[in-house]
Amino acid sequence: MATLDSDTAPVTGPDGASTPDATPDATPDATPDATPEPAPDLSGSLAEGDGGYDFKGATFDLNDGADREVLCFILSQALFGEATGVYCGRSLYAARSLEAARFYTRQARQELGHLQLFADIFRALELEPMPPHWVIRVLSSHNNYYPLKVLMEHAIGEGMVLDIFKDLLLQTLPDSDPRVPAIKKKLRVVVREEAEHVAWGEKETAAILRDKPWLRTPFMGLVDLQLSTLPALVSRLEGARPDHPVLGQLGPFVEHVRERVRRQGQRLGFYPEQAPPRWKRALAMAAGAALFARSQVARAHSQLDKNYLSELGFEPSPRARSPHVR
Repeated sequence: MATLDSDTAPVTGPDGASTPDATPDATPDATPDATPEPAPDLSGSLAEGDGGYDFKGATFDLNDGADREVLCFILSQALFGEATGVYCGRSLYAARSLEAARFYTRQARQELGHLQLFADIFRALELEPMPPHWVIRVLSSHNNYYPLKVLMEHAIGEGMVLDIFKDLLLQTLPDSDPRVPAIKKKLRVVVREEAEHVAWGEKETAAILRDKPWLRTPFMGLVDLQLSTLPALVSRLEGARPDHPVLGQLGPFVEHVRERVRRQGQRLGFYPEQAPPRWKRALAMAAGAALFARSQVARAHSQLDKNYLSELGFEPSPRARSPHVR
């Protein structure tokens, strides 16, 4: 059974306990002779670094009960999101290349490591996890259609997760609290690895759209549908304390995330530069909803057991021949 990076130096928590850092898998992504598929232009993507949202120094008060409840809510959504990392097992089953299979194997180890890191953060702050919000359940819904999994789970979904970790949590946790430096150290590990996942999702989405250009319209519609759920996630937090230095900025932060995702879709080639007319947007949403519904009943099919010879650089014979055995 695989273990989580036992050869990595541990991260020491505020209580003195050490927990394993999630690190990239020791297995290389490609052998020296392998020629990887050329990556699309990801300049300006989250993988290359995004300007992000600036909370202008606003922080939570970890000694305030109301602030602790809000942080518990945010961290609970992150914890559930990391638990859904097991969904990449289905991605591994449907992986269409050796490169993809290697990535999903490494990602599974990293996601399980993230799950433990967030559990450590809860214990450090003496918080008890809450159930996930219904929006998070919708955004992280599992499906069996590989192209949709790549877009929604890896490129878009983990991109929005990265916004939360990188922009919200790393900025608004107060460095003055003695527990926070160790917590931020853990979060930076997660941010680095989530950025790798987003880069892969973008690269694979671009390749899928080259093969299946008809997916551009339902992809645009489904992304619009998902973005429309974000205000519901923050409304209960923002409305309760509009004068709070962090919560008062959640509205602009959500709009920043929505704009970034649209730019991401434009760069990947499925979201138009100019806003489409309402009728076209409505048709795209209907197509996206239909694609999602199909993904819930679709049956995944393995690929690597069929194309492993070409993936390894061999030329498969047109006809399989059995050796003559006396």
